[in-house]
Amino acid sequence: MSEKNQGLSLTRRAALGRGARALAAITVVVAGVSPAFAGKASKEDFYFQETPDADSGRNCTGCINFTAKATGQYGKDSGDCALLAGDVCNHCYCQGWTDKNAPGAKKAGT
Repeated sequence: MSEKNQGLSLTRRAALGRGARALAAITVVVAGVSPAFAGKASKEDFYFQETPDADSGRNCTGCINFTAKATGQYGKDSGDCALLAGDVCNHCYCQGWTDKNAPGAKKAGT
């Protein structure tokens, strides 16, 4: 081992594994891979909050990925999200928000 490489503790195998996982995560978020294929993300991954976006007033009701449902964790305000695992509320917000009225908007995974 050369003197340059003595301080490195990351093996080539570990680096390749991390790179592969990062590429898979980027593909899911950016390319819109179907959640059925990739699995839904955790709420923490998208900085989920139970209040609307303070700056813009965005909330799940205005998001194309939101589908309302009659009951759930948030009672009559509950819904499902095409991006996130678990119940979301109609007044919640996350970084995956996509305006359902935007021209050409598509639900995640379609």
